[in-house]
Amino acid sequence: MVICIGKISLIVATSFGFSSYAEKADRTKPIEIEAASAKSELATNVQTLEGAVVLTQGTMRITADRMILKRDAQNNIFAELSGLSTSQILFREKREGFEDFMEGAADRAEFDQAANTVKLFNRAQLKNGNDVLSGDYIFYNSLTEVMLADGRAPGGKIGKDGKAIPIADTAGRVRIVIQPRVDKPATAQSQTSK
Repeated sequence: MVICIGKISLIVATSFGFSSYAEKADRTKPIEIEAASAKSELATNVQTLEGAVVLTQGTMRITADRMILKRDAQNNIFAELSGLSTSQILFREKREGFEDFMEGAADRAEFDQAANTVKLFNRAQLKNGNDVLSGDYIFYNSLTEVMLADGRAPGGKIGKDGKAIPIADTAGRVRIVIQPRVDKPATAQSQTSK
């Protein structure tokens, strides 16, 4: 089943097969970051990391070419990530109680540790198993299990509700592909007992 919706935002709930309980233990793990180079500005508490940047926290992993990292007074991390023209940012996090992962990709992303959110911008895609959500902007909150997609790239501003404020009224599209669920075949014993 494919559903296309234009010029509107779409909140994807668990009824679409995107039940997305993030691994709860991830939030208690340290954040680790690796990169080819890092520049720290102590006066502003801003770090710029470049070259195959990898941010991990438990099962969550975000890779990018460049990251600008800021910390608030409570030491929470906010990161702006960008990819190269040849590669996108990649996001992956295990779902609580399941063996599968939420996986995302985009040209640019924002990670907010305090809000438990990842915002994917430009050619954004979020996958759960074989189900796929795509648009020019995807907001994913792993704590509240809410995903929001918009077919238009935001003008750099996001409303308090997580919705993108578009640059112009373009006819962007959101696309959802939901794979059919396959029932397990009945066992030989249950078939012979009838």
